[in-house]
Amino acid sequence: MMAKVAITGPSGCGKSTLAKQYKRVCSSDDYKAMGWSEASEHLSGLFDSPDHDTFEGTTIPRATRKWLDEHRDGRPFDHLIILTQPWREQTPGQVNQGKGILTVLREIEPELRARGVNVERR
Repeated sequence: MMAKVAITGPSGCGKSTLAKQYKRVCSSDDYKAMGWSEASEHLSGLFDSPDHDTFEGTTIPRATRKWLDEHRDGRPFDHLIILTQPWREQTPGQVNQGKGILTVLREIEPELRARGVNVERR
């Protein structure tokens, strides 16, 4: 069985570009029309699916928090890659979204590490 990978970070930092090197990628961009909460709920359910080995997007942190709340043990994926530096200028809304993403990551990172998830910041 392949290791599951999640890639997240603020808008414009290369998540989708990095994900192209993986197979069976699930992008949270595909669920934007659902809205932030619904998309993260849907995505958290896909972490257990055998159909995807890689997950990428800005909703990964919220989806992961929901998954952790629903599963008292185990891990949603094996490796989390956090991209921190945008490659392009961001709108004020994207800057705020990025701050929220990093806040949620700080909240869940200790739990992920305790469950054996390899967390890598780039």
